[in-house]
Amino acid sequence: MLFSIPLEGQWSFALDPDNKGEAEQWFKSPFNDTISLPGSVDEAEKTPFSTARTMAHLSRRHPYVGKAWYARTFQVPEGLDDHFFHIALERPHGEVNIWLDGYKLGRDESLSTAVRMLAGKLAAGSHSLVMMIDNGRFEAVGDAIIRDHALMGDVAHSKTEHTQTNWNGVVGYLRIEGSRAQIARIDVDARSYKAHLDIELDVFDQDNRWPTWWHGEHHNELVLTFRFEGQAEPMEVYHSLVVDSGFTRASLDLDLPETARLWDEFDPVVHRLAVEWRRDGEIQDRYETTFGIRDFSRDGRHLTLNGRRVFLRGTLECAIFPLTGYPPTNHAGWEKVFGTAKAYGLNHIRYHSWCPPKAAFEVADRLGLLLHVETPVWPVLGADPALDRYIHTEAERIVRDYGNHPSFVMLCVGNEVNGTGTHSFLERFLDKWQAKDSRRLYTGGSGWPTLKRADYISKPEPRNQRWMEGLNGRLNARPLETITDWSEWIQSVPMPLVSHEIGQWCVYPNLEELKKYTGVLEARNFEMIQEDLEAKGLGHLARELMMASGALQTQLYKEEVEAALRTPDMAGVQLLGLQDFSGQGTAIVGVVDAFWDEKPYVTPAQFREFCAPVVPLLRAESFILVEGGSFTTAVQLAQFDPKPLAAGGVHWQLIDDNGATTKEGTISFSELPTGEVHDLGTLRIDADGLEAPARYELVLEVEGTDYRNRWSLWTMPAARPPAKLPVISMLDASALARLEAGETLVLMPAPNDLKPNAVLGHTAAFWNTLWTDGQAPHTLGLINDTSHPLFQNFPSDTHTDWHWFELSFHRRALEVAGTGFRPIVRVVDDWNENRDLLLLGEAQIGKGRLIISAMDLEADLVSRPVARAMRQALAAYLENPAPAPELDPQSVQSWFERISA
Repeated sequence: MLFSIPLEGQWSFALDPDNKGEAEQWFKSPFNDTISLPGSVDEAEKTPFSTARTMAHLSRRHPYVGKAWYARTFQVPEGLDDHFFHIALERPHGEVNIWLDGYKLGRDESLSTAVRMLAGKLAAGSHSLVMMIDNGRFEAVGDAIIRDHALMGDVAHSKTEHTQTNWNGVVGYLRIEGSRAQIARIDVDARSYKAHLDIELDVFDQDNRWPTWWHGEHHNELVLTFRFEGQAEPMEVYHSLVVDSGFTRASLDLDLPETARLWDEFDPVVHRLAVEWRRDGEIQDRYETTFGIRDFSRDGRHLTLNGRRVFLRGTLECAIFPLTGYPPTNHAGWEKVFGTAKAYGLNHIRYHSWCPPKAAFEVADRLGLLLHVETPVWPVLGADPALDRYIHTEAERIVRDYGNHPSFVMLCVGNEVNGTGTHSFLERFLDKWQAKDSRRLYTGGSGWPTLKRADYISKPEPRNQRWMEGLNGRLNARPLETITDWSEWIQSVPMPLVSHEIGQWCVYPNLEELKKYTGVLEARNFEMIQEDLEAKGLGHLARELMMASGALQTQLYKEEVEAALRTPDMAGVQLLGLQDFSGQGTAIVGVVDAFWDEKPYVTPAQFREFCAPVVPLLRAESFILVEGGSFTTAVQLAQFDPKPLAAGGVHWQLIDDNGATTKEGTISFSELPTGEVHDLGTLRIDADGLEAPARYELVLEVEGTDYRNRWSLWTMPAARPPAKLPVISMLDASALARLEAGETLVLMPAPNDLKPNAVLGHTAAFWNTLWTDGQAPHTLGLINDTSHPLFQNFPSDTHTDWHWFELSFHRRALEVAGTGFRPIVRVVDDWNENRDLLLLGEAQIGKGRLIISAMDLEADLVSRPVARAMRQALAAYLENPAPAPELDPQSVQSWFERISA
C-alpha cells in the first residue's frame, strides 16, 4: 500500500429487516439515520431495547439479525491517476455487499480476515460507497450439533449468540488502499537462519483486451529491508526479476544473520521486513510484515520449539467479550487476554471454531504465546459443498494474512467435526497443507477424529471427567491419589496428543459481576440466579457460595494439570477454561471471569504453582496419614524451562495450620535437562510427632527459584472402638418423644430412603446441568462453618477439601428449605435450582437436640479413618453443645415426611 484514505467516522445508515433495500435500489441514495464506524448496530442502539432473557447465554440489549445498509462519500486527491484502489474492511460480520458510485463491486463473507475488493482506478474527486452487511447470511458454519438438542442452535464461536454474538457492523479499520500495482502476498519461512520467501505480484490494467503494462523494456526490482530486533543496521537485499505477466511469483532463499535472535516463548523476538517493488525506479507497492526465526515441529510424540521439547499449558479463547459482543481489533484488548493467560502460567491459546484478528497475533508474537487457530466452523463435513469450499477458502485467507506470525503454530479445520464425509475431507485438508506450508503443524478437528496424517491430535479421553461420565469420573469415583496418569492414551497413538477441553469444573457465579455488564450485553442469566436465590432466602450466601465452590474448582484444575504434567510424553493441555464461558447454558468454569479479571478465590501466583514451566509433583496413593503409619510418595519435577536446571535440590516442609514447620528435608538432584519429567526420589513422612486429627501442608520448593507446589496432608487417629453416637435412621413419633424428653439424637437416613434431589459428588458440576441435561454431580462442594465447635476436633477449611470425599461419597444431601436448622456443613447447589441443602445441621427439639447428618458415620469405620474422626468430633461436641435454634416437633416431623422416599 502506497496511499490510503481513511473511512472511519460517520456513515449514513438504514436497517433493512424486510429485505427490500436491494430491490428498491437503496444503494443510489443516502439514508436518513447515521452510525459511527468502526462499531456495531448493537453499540449504536439502532433497535428497540430487548427485555428477553435466557439461562442459555448473555442477553443483547439491542439485538439485530438481518440486512443493514451503510453509506458515505470519500475524496480521492489529485495526482493519483496511475493508482489502483482497494476497499479494505477489517472484521465486518456477515455477507458484505459493496456498491461503488452506484454499481455493485462484489460481495464477500470471510469470518477470519479483512475484506478487500478491487475498485480499480478512481478519478480525483468525490465517490460514493455503500455497504450492505447481512448477518443473517452465513455458510452453515455452526450446524454440527444443532440436531442434538433444542438449546444447541448455531454453535460456532465465530458467530454464535453463545459467545461473541451475531453482531452487524465493521469493527476494525475501514479504508481505501492505493498502489500502482500490488505485492499481493509475502510468505516468510524462517524456521532457521536459512530463510525462504515466496512473494506474489499482481499487475492491474484497465484494458481487458490489449493490456499496456508489459510494453517496452522495464527493470523490475524488489528491495527487501530486514530490521532485526536489537540490531541497529538493517539488512538490505535487492532482487531483480522479470515481470511479463499479470501474476508473477518470486522465490528467494536468504541467509539471515546468526546474530539475530530466535523467537521463543521465553524470548519472543519479533523481526520486521519491508518490501518495495520498484519498476524503472518508481515504487509500485510497499508491503510490511513481521516474522520470527523459529521452528515449531513434531518429534515423535513430542512438540518442539527450536529443537526444545515444549509442553502446552493452554486454554480456550472463545470470543467472549461482554462489553462489545465482538473481539477487539486493537492491541490493548489482546494485551488483557494474553497478559492474564501468562500471569496464570499459560503459554498456549486455542481458538475454538474461530480465528482472531491481526492484533491478536501481533500481541501474541510479542508476549510469546503459542496459538492454535481454527477455521470458523463447528461443522458437518461432506454434506454441503458450499461449506466445504468455504472452509478451504478461509484456511487460505488465514494463512495468507497471518501466516508470518511466529505465534501461529497450529491450524485445524474446527471444533468436534461431524458428518459422513469427515475423514476424507480432513485427510485431504492435511495432505494439502502439510505439503504446502511447513511453518506450523496441522490436525483435522479439535477433539476428534484421530487421523493418520495428523501432526498432532487433541482428544477428550485423557482427562479426569469426560462427557456424561457422571459419578464414574475419576475424582468422583475414588479418593484423591496422584498415581494416575494418561500414559495408556498417549501410547495408543504415534503422534503428539494434547488433551481436549480438560476441566469444565463449575463455580457458583459471582453475582457481584453484574455491575460490570455496562456494554451491549447484560447478564440476565445472573439476574435470574440472583432473583431465585433471594426468593429462597439464601441471597446473603451469594459470596460464600462462590468462594467455597471456587476453592474446590481450583483444587480440581490443579489435579487436571498435574495429571497431565506427570504423564510421560504428553504434549500438553487445553483447559476449558481459564475464563468463564457465558453461553451454552451458562458455563461458569473459569478462575477468571468473562472480562478476564481475577476472581477472589485464587491468585495468579497460586495458580502458577501447578501451572508453570517447572512444577514439583508427587506420586502418592493417598493423602490421609493414619496415626502410627507413614506417608510415602515419589517426587518428580516437570522441567520445561528453556535451559537445563542446574544441580540443586527440592526443599520440602511439612507445615501445620499455625504456620510452623514440623518436619523438613531436601532431595538433591544433578543437572536436569529440559523437556522431561524427572524422577527425583522418594519422600517418607512418619506420623510420629504429628497431631491427629490435623491438617498439614506439604510444600516443595526448587531451591534458588520461585518454583514451588503444595498439597494438603491429613493425619487421622488410628482405629479404635467408635465413639458412642445415638444414631437413628428415621424420625418417627418415638424419636420425637425421646427428643422432647431431652435426649440427643443423630438422624442419619440412608440415601435410598430419601427422595431424589441434587446428586452429590465430590467434584463440582461438569460444564453445567442445563446444557448436559442434568449430568451428575449437581452440586458445587461444601460450605463448612468452621466457627462451629465441632471443628475444634475435626480439621477443615471453610470449603471442600480432598479428605471430605469419604464423607460425601454416594450420599444424598438433606433439603431443609424453610425448616430453620442451623447449618454446620452446607452443600452448594447448582445455581439453576438453589436448593437449601445440608450435609450436617442441628436444632433443639423440646428439651433435646437433633443432629441431622447426610454423612454415613457408622458403616465400615475400620477402613474409613476420616469418618471415624468425624464421628469422634461429633460425639465430643455433643458432650457440650452450643445453643441451637428451637424447632417445633410437628414441623420437623412434617419436613422428614416430605423428604422421605
